[in-house]
Amino acid sequence: MAEITFIGAAGTVTGSKHLVSTGGKHFLVDCGLFQGVVDVRALNDVPMPIPPSEIAAVVITHGHLDHIGYLPKLVKDGFSGPIYCTPPTEALMEIVLEDSAHLQQHLTQRGFQHERPHALPPFYDEADVAKTLTMVRPQPLHTPFDVAGVATATYSNAAHIIGSAFVTLEMDGKKALFSGDIGRYDRPLLYDIDPIGAPDLMVCESTYGGKVHPPQPLEALRDALLKGIGGGGAIIIPAFAVERTQDIIYAITQLQQTEPKLAHLPIHLDSPMADKVDALFAKFPDAHKPIPLGTDGAPFGCKNFTVHRTTDESKALNNVKGPHVIISASGMAAGGRVLHHIHNHLSDPTASLIFVGYQGAGTLGFLLVHGAHTVKIFGDSLPVRCQLLSLQGYSAHADKNDFKRWFATCTSRPHLYAVHGEVESATALVAMVESGNGWTADVAKRGETVTV
Repeated sequence: MAEITFIGAAGTVTGSKHLVSTGGKHFLVDCGLFQGVVDVRALNDVPMPIPPSEIAAVVITHGHLDHIGYLPKLVKDGFSGPIYCTPPTEALMEIVLEDSAHLQQHLTQRGFQHERPHALPPFYDEADVAKTLTMVRPQPLHTPFDVAGVATATYSNAAHIIGSAFVTLEMDGKKALFSGDIGRYDRPLLYDIDPIGAPDLMVCESTYGGKVHPPQPLEALRDALLKGIGGGGAIIIPAFAVERTQDIIYAITQLQQTEPKLAHLPIHLDSPMADKVDALFAKFPDAHKPIPLGTDGAPFGCKNFTVHRTTDESKALNNVKGPHVIISASGMAAGGRVLHHIHNHLSDPTASLIFVGYQGAGTLGFLLVHGAHTVKIFGDSLPVRCQLLSLQGYSAHADKNDFKRWFATCTSRPHLYAVHGEVESATALVAMVESGNGWTADVAKRGETVTV
């Protein structure tokens, strides 16, 4: 009889870890870091319920840090089994984990003790990441593979980010589906979500289980860029390096073809990590919809495009005059190069700042979109004088309507456990499937063990 223990992403939207136990073996589905406020991040220091050396394998759904970021720590603590994921996720994992190790080391060297309780050392370093990457065994979509001799796993397209998948496990005569993060239908870059099939149990994310997203905001982005051009100065777009940056660049490419005022607008990407992710779309053409790839090497056929990889190249943007776009991470302005650009332009009335996604509580982005008149960056108190806009349609997570459409592809009546969501969202998803689909469902609790 198979059992599932919810270690992470139960009552939170980060730290995805689900321990599967069957046939005398244990393996994980996802292995992410907890992120966010101090109390949530502190959960990263809670020991695993069993020693990592006793975990036989890890099955990864996609390459976001809250689903893979704990892997090098697991390896450092004794895990030595295979790590399964799709081929694009393997490539993305290298980018994301190396960046995570670098950032942890940087924060420790800078003395940012608030990032870890009691000034604990980094979870892992570049050597731990390198060892972790040697243990990855990529698996294609729709092709069953063995896990620890006790389960058969099959990946299906989840439409969340490049390479993302939900996984169906067959074990002890039952099927358990783990959603990872589910994306949206009708995305410009990614194919639609695969059908569910007929699982007996579903462990399903619920990030926006009770909400409906605005429509894809292509026209809203067009209007925001035109306002920025009218202002006459820099147009700063904080954007996550994985997927959000690619969505924005492709949207600008589309707008360049229809809006004359945008056809010659200089576009600057100031994110080495995002540049590496851009390259994955060329490396894995079957993992996304057909898209133009510029003959000059610019991603998605974007015109007037320049990548700034080195620190000096980033600093050179300070001298650019007139309307120009700077896309840089992080998406919530919580760190990274974009902080320098916001610092330089926040008090400039000719400049514009366009947020293109959710802003977490406590971040600089949150303060700005909620009307702060003055903020502190690098110790300087800066008045907000630039034009500030916020677009809300670029989420890569399924909303209530996407879930309804996806659940309609299920040909069984599984029991659903809602994970990876705040309690309100998870509860809304549970209510939706109970009333709309006739399924049974519960909100997963951290530390709880259930039977498949």
